[in-house]
Amino acid sequence: MFALFLANIEYNTQYSMLKLQFANYTCLISLPIFLGILSCEAPPKPVPTTRPLQIISTPKNDSPVIAIVERPIQDDEWEDEAKRLRGRLVESYAKYWPLISSEHQHNQLPEVLGDPMEELRTFGVERVGVFLRDGVATEEELQLVVDRLKDVSPKVRRAVATLLAEIQVPGIREHVAQSLELETDSEVVRLELLYFQTNPHKNAIEPTIKRLQQDPNSSAGETLIALLDAIDVDNGTITSILQATNRARKASDSPALITIEAMLGDEKTKSNLIYLLDSDRELMRVAVAKGFAFAGFSEPLLKRANDPAMYTYALSALQNSNNIDSFIDLLELHVIDEPVWNAAIISVATSLDTVALLRADDMLKRKENLEELRLTILKSVWKNASTKSLADRKAIAHRAVPLLIEQNEAVSALQLLNEIENSLQDDDFVALRFAAAINALSWSDAADARPGPQDWIAAYEEMADKNSATAEALKKQIIQRFSDTLTQEQLEQLGIVAEPNTTEQPEQ
Repeated sequence: MFALFLANIEYNTQYSMLKLQFANYTCLISLPIFLGILSCEAPPKPVPTTRPLQIISTPKNDSPVIAIVERPIQDDEWEDEAKRLRGRLVESYAKYWPLISSEHQHNQLPEVLGDPMEELRTFGVERVGVFLRDGVATEEELQLVVDRLKDVSPKVRRAVATLLAEIQVPGIREHVAQSLELETDSEVVRLELLYFQTNPHKNAIEPTIKRLQQDPNSSAGETLIALLDAIDVDNGTITSILQATNRARKASDSPALITIEAMLGDEKTKSNLIYLLDSDRELMRVAVAKGFAFAGFSEPLLKRANDPAMYTYALSALQNSNNIDSFIDLLELHVIDEPVWNAAIISVATSLDTVALLRADDMLKRKENLEELRLTILKSVWKNASTKSLADRKAIAHRAVPLLIEQNEAVSALQLLNEIENSLQDDDFVALRFAAAINALSWSDAADARPGPQDWIAAYEEMADKNSATAEALKKQIIQRFSDTLTQEQLEQLGIVAEPNTTEQPEQ
């Protein structure tokens, strides 16, 4: 009840109405005192008002006389008292607001967020933060909070900025980018730059460049790195970033600025930075390595790949090169059971054209214990092969299907082939489909591919020495399906010896 009452109080914040404001706040403060009585709490002790004492004397009496002299309260005293009462008002909100039902809190928050008093708007933002962390904040409330980035009060904007990373509403990144362009409070700028490090958006690039120009020691450099990692930018933007970075470097040796130079600089710039890879300062070594990795400038990193700190950046540099040469270099850096290496080799291989992919697959085939990796690459390429030519798809299938069968994934091989339209009209795909179906024990699919017995018998002979159980199941299928049409030679291929004919006696 108290907070609802307070939310409807009208007051004037203009300095010229300060005394009237003081009277209003005095009334407001009296209400929580009254509520405290009702709730069996001791009311706050009244603050005594001290009047100035002055010692005076008269000609007729040399004894001093102590008198109370009335003097007018100065404007700054009114202002101090107003601030004190405003603080008590917000304290009262904080104390009694939780007593209101959640439904009424939600109903009152829009009004509190638009209150003329900045302390109450800040309180409203903080209350939405509580709802947000409890998972009950509404989208309307979150939008109203984001809109407060335009608030005239820096205190309110700071409260909003602390919540940005937790808020997900449509258009928020564009809104924050616009705010970053115009913001005047350094703390809000810092928080908005931090926001874009984890929530990159193209609209934030130009405001971040502006912030770097204004303050070379700000976190704008780190934010630009995050934006460049996530967003493709044109040459004009690259030039703008480099110009701002070069100017900022005159005032700052921030590792982030060095990283940007290593990321975007030309060959000469990169060459001039190589010596920092051997710096005594780890921050400098990592700063340059990070930039070189982004640019795919791998040679200086490969020379230092024995250093565990440089190994990962060397992998990243090769991964960002995306060509057969970088694939070959990656093979030289192979470490068994190293997830980072696996991720890099898969990324490069799957980005190659079909001719280069087949060459890369041959290289992996010559390595020991990389069959699973080969299979991962081929399956990944196949999933994205819908836009490739029929010849490319055949070439990939000729590598993938036998490997899938070898790895006991014949069902997956059959599913892979089912994705090809009219595959039963192409002899190459028919042969692969039949082999996959036989090994998957999918007899109907095998019959669709090869309806005659001879292909089945040939598959049986090939399988007899490799997988006796599957071969025996296949043999039973052949006899069941083709018993009336099998020749003597075909029976012998199956290991079946025909018994001599005997004359049956008629039943009595």
